[in-house]
Amino acid sequence: MVRLRAFVALLGAAVVVALAPVSIPAKADPAVQLQVVIQPRNGSSDAQPIALDPGDPLTLGSQIALIVKATADTTVNIRYLPSDGKPAMLAENLALKAGETRRLPQDPGNWYQISSGNGEEHMIAEDASGTQLVAVAYRIVQSAPAQIGNLTLGNSGQASSAGGVELGQYTQAPDALAKSEAVSKAMEQAPAPSGNSRSVGSDVFKKVAQGVVLVVNGDFIGAGAVLDQSGLIITNHHVVAGADAVSVIFMPPPGVDVESAKAYDASVERIDVVADLALIRIKNPPANMTLVSLGDPSSVEVGEEVNAIGHPHGEYWSYTRGYVSQIRPRYGWYDSHYDHTADVIQTQTPINPGNSGGPLLDDEGRLIGINSFVDSNAQGLNYAVSVDEVTRVMKMTGDRLADGSMIEASADTTAQPESTKVQSAPSTTNANYQTWTYDDNGDGKPDRWGVDLDKDSKPDLFLVDQDGDGKADYGLVDRNEDGKPEARIIYGDKAKAECDVWEIDENEDGKTDAIGMDYDYDGKPDVVRPE
Repeated sequence: MVRLRAFVALLGAAVVVALAPVSIPAKADPAVQLQVVIQPRNGSSDAQPIALDPGDPLTLGSQIALIVKATADTTVNIRYLPSDGKPAMLAENLALKAGETRRLPQDPGNWYQISSGNGEEHMIAEDASGTQLVAVAYRIVQSAPAQIGNLTLGNSGQASSAGGVELGQYTQAPDALAKSEAVSKAMEQAPAPSGNSRSVGSDVFKKVAQGVVLVVNGDFIGAGAVLDQSGLIITNHHVVAGADAVSVIFMPPPGVDVESAKAYDASVERIDVVADLALIRIKNPPANMTLVSLGDPSSVEVGEEVNAIGHPHGEYWSYTRGYVSQIRPRYGWYDSHYDHTADVIQTQTPINPGNSGGPLLDDEGRLIGINSFVDSNAQGLNYAVSVDEVTRVMKMTGDRLADGSMIEASADTTAQPESTKVQSAPSTTNANYQTWTYDDNGDGKPDRWGVDLDKDSKPDLFLVDQDGDGKADYGLVDRNEDGKPEARIIYGDKAKAECDVWEIDENEDGKTDAIGMDYDYDGKPDVVRPE
């Protein structure tokens, strides 16, 4: 059955021909050229059509036209080979002069509309004898816009930790996650979705605030960032100075004041007086804490917008936003007690006493510094100790004192279970990620996997096995972890040179706003066009 709607309207009774795809090779220098174009779905009526490259993907509802251009005087037939249904003739005995261009459908206000199909389709120009002169192809991907919004994070699948799934090269990964390398790269490389009703700052606070704690040392308070599920927290040395133990309070739910919130005992585990950093550990940490992941110090740039969460002057869990004004390696300062030296990030982000020890965050919510001190003689000169210093302190086996000398910890202090040892921030292609499995249809087999790429113990990538073959058919990217994916990635067959298709839902309304094509499988669309 012919399914391009314009056939009947424009051609009268469509000619249906029961022929298999023609296998005769195209002649050199054909007398005609073919080009498929698409009408932008969200464009105005006079929007310029977009030319498709061979094999480009189309979704259901797309409107297309065929442009036929003659390079010599010729008469051709235009045959259509659908991915489902029977072949049909778009035009018979189409006479063209050299240099002449024809559009099918001929009415410029009308288009062929894709109403079904799944796979590659062809439009072929033939001469009177039926010999193929030239052909063009495109690929239909089965896609209903509502599918993007079908992600559920509630009781449809109870998460069970599968732990440590390697998302490395395709050949090294398990079959179910075999195409996840591209997606993990995309989480780092693809531009953040635009058009969201929330601001970047709102997303950062929502993502990270539960991982920022209040640190209480007698009459003094500061902030800290939770680094792992064993209860390890990074803060400033001057927040915990003089103490072997402090109290830690997590952000209470709405309506509960801080004084009523539970306080956890924490021991001071490691100090670096020179860099003004300290590691503390909660003795009996709660389960499923929100973690603050470490960022890449080499990616921090002057002018970059940054975020801070802390407790300035006792205003608990306050959020501020600013930008990096300079990066200062081996910077020295004095705080009336000690001389300090460290790599620091100078910012215009408003911070005050009580922000000490709290995280400086990039727009992905990753920790790039620990807010530490301000220049009291100048306005807007604020400083955070860089994340590379944090990583160094996490690897220390003892304390560094004010004079720079090291005191090695005892064996009892340093010994930890292997599962609680802190690992450095993972690379994109070689890291262990926490995963979850879901049995959505209740058949006892996993059909969806959640992957935590940003190390906050919440899934932000879902891989879906739609056909039950144990391999991911598409991925759902949910970077802000609100249960509404910003993109669906439909994996093409690399052996057939089919690109990966990105269905991008910028405003998270469950409808595709744009289509991206990733031809080199690097996890980043090479071409993006509006839908």
